[in-house]
Amino acid sequence: MWRSRIASRRVWLGAASLALALSTGCGSPTSTPPQAVPEAPDTGKPVQLDGEFVAVPRELGGEQKQQVREKLGSVVDDAGTSFYLAIRRSELGQKWFMTAYLKQNHPGGVALGGASTLGTRVVSFKERNGKLFVLDVDDRKAMSDIFDPEVVVEAYPIVTGYAPFNRARGSEAYVLIDPTAGLNRFGVMGDRYGTQGARFQVELSFAQRFRQLSDGIAFDQVFNGYLDAPQQYAEDFLADNPYSNSGTLALALRRYHESPGFTPTPRPPKDYYFLSSPRFVPNQGGLTEQTPVKWNIHPGMQPIRWHITSSILTVQNDPRFQQYDLVGAVKRGIEGWNSAFGFKALEAVVSDTSGFADDEKNVLIFDTDEGMPFAFADWRTNPNTGEVRGASIYAPALWVALAHEQFTEDAPLLPAAPEPRPAARLSWAGMREERLCELMPAALREAALDDGGSRRAELAPLTKKQRVEAFLTNVVLHEIGHTLGLHHNFKGSLANDGSPGSPPSSSVMDYFDDADAVRLVTPGAYDVAAVRYLYGLSSQLPSQAFCTGSDVGVDPYCNTIDRFDDPLTKFYLPRFHARLDTWMRDTKPISQILRTFDYQVKFPLQFVRAGNAQTQAFAYTQTLAPLRPPLQIPADAPATYVAQADELAWRILARLYLDPAASRGAFTANPPNSPELLPPVIADVKAILLNTDGVRSYTARRTMVDILKVHQTLASYAALNEAHDVLAAQLPSLSGDARLQTADLLARVSAAISPYFR
Repeated sequence: MWRSRIASRRVWLGAASLALALSTGCGSPTSTPPQAVPEAPDTGKPVQLDGEFVAVPRELGGEQKQQVREKLGSVVDDAGTSFYLAIRRSELGQKWFMTAYLKQNHPGGVALGGASTLGTRVVSFKERNGKLFVLDVDDRKAMSDIFDPEVVVEAYPIVTGYAPFNRARGSEAYVLIDPTAGLNRFGVMGDRYGTQGARFQVELSFAQRFRQLSDGIAFDQVFNGYLDAPQQYAEDFLADNPYSNSGTLALALRRYHESPGFTPTPRPPKDYYFLSSPRFVPNQGGLTEQTPVKWNIHPGMQPIRWHITSSILTVQNDPRFQQYDLVGAVKRGIEGWNSAFGFKALEAVVSDTSGFADDEKNVLIFDTDEGMPFAFADWRTNPNTGEVRGASIYAPALWVALAHEQFTEDAPLLPAAPEPRPAARLSWAGMREERLCELMPAALREAALDDGGSRRAELAPLTKKQRVEAFLTNVVLHEIGHTLGLHHNFKGSLANDGSPGSPPSSSVMDYFDDADAVRLVTPGAYDVAAVRYLYGLSSQLPSQAFCTGSDVGVDPYCNTIDRFDDPLTKFYLPRFHARLDTWMRDTKPISQILRTFDYQVKFPLQFVRAGNAQTQAFAYTQTLAPLRPPLQIPADAPATYVAQADELAWRILARLYLDPAASRGAFTANPPNSPELLPPVIADVKAILLNTDGVRSYTARRTMVDILKVHQTLASYAALNEAHDVLAAQLPSLSGDARLQTADLLARVSAAISPYFR
């Protein structure tokens, strides 16, 4: 279920009208700016110039203001006022953090990039040729003492002749710019698998919500523009024009600052942590380095405050959820990490602020949307040092609604839902969205095809209230862990030996079944060790098993939503065999359950493809055990049992050797033709080819010929020759369809061996 809430057509048209009234022109560097709209008559109202940055009001004339109010609705804070920005000249050469946060985005909202940090630059300003240039001056690009480039990222036209500013006392010490009239270099990223390469042209833009901060300023920039390629899912999000995109950027300029005592942690041998952006080591011939990203957390510090948006109270007051302590559950997810540090490093409060994009706050956005199927975290870091300056988390009410429906007696898991669809995402001035994690409930993943009923006995000691609250706490613990710097650990589940007191995982940074999630509501043993090492509280690296996203598809023991210290034997094989039994006894054709089959079969087969030699042979023989010749047919089997088993057998073998890579899951390579694995495979394939148990279809038998051909081994070549001789000897005794199909099969074998080797 997907929901997208956007403003009415009237409001969006109103925003465009305001932009036309206020903008002095923006777009690409080569675009021609429209003529500036005349300012309102000079009222003589004085402008007070104090501080490094000053907003200088720009009031519209009465007729223009009325027109904007009629068309605007409630899109902006003040329908009649925008501002210029005055910057003290003595501060231009100083270093400033420039942060961009995509607060609103249409089409798609949070599903396609909204509520996401685009990044942080270290910038300074330079006045040249009637423009104020913004330069990227972080330390990452200095290759040597000689080659330390100044990189231009933005250019704002300098405003002259504006009387209210010019007559203000001290105006000569400031430079005046229009913050909406820069280059506005928006870009468009493609999906997660590559770049789309589309160009984005800003058409309209205006500034609002100027705020003075203790160390700088912040304001919002509302924009609208067009791509030169259509957005794939625009219609799904009620966009009339697939080429159009609108949004609100929250921009901040804050004085550059490195926290006293902050010391980067050297990169460990394993990447337990997110890493800073690469930076050159000066005078080392282009050598780069990265260090783990972290906050300046230390004993005696002022706790980092997290603001939970007051929208959580709306969800809390829903009659369905009043029995749960949602605020307490979220707070426990945030403050639960204090046990890992051994002191109060984090604190959580419910805040009535609507400024979830404010650079000076750490915000957990608790969305009231029950249809957005993910949670995620991101952060704002110092490019020079990797220090976290701030962070945000998005968590929708879906997590509460899902837990409320799921954790009831004998309640089935909800059916699988589509994951968020990759689509075009915006970037700005080279800064782009890079969410740390998009966590999706296991019950909405394809893993929901597993039988959840078998786990309910483990949850017996917990009440429904405890389960729902624990479920939410676990989600928040996971996302906070990312903001602290921790990668996923998908081997955390190897800590579970299956005994009653064994934890489901050593890490809340794992992905596990929703029913297991409620059993892990404090940081695990791995999490404590990883955090304490990262923040200099221990010299010992984690000793627990670890793998992360880059290992998925490489190590078969690195999986999401698995269980136990021996996942193949204790989890995947029992689950797969239970499915096989269901499918063989079902009268529904296998062709109608292929989506479920595709999902389930890839897990045991990944051990055949990528385990060690003994594991490969064991995984293969056990996966095919219920199906191999001679087929064992239970006394109570339905009439369709044999045909179902035959088709499942050849589909499994075809998936192992013949099917395209796109169908194979994360592991795509054919298994090696090892001495441990090849003999049992050849024995099964040859027996099916020759129909030794009398139940194999010609489809299955033809498929076996192709598999032996793919092997390209002498043993498989010999098996084909033997099969050729047996089939040739059988042919004279056959008649009718059996004779015709055997003759065709014999011809297929002949073609495979003449020649055999490529």
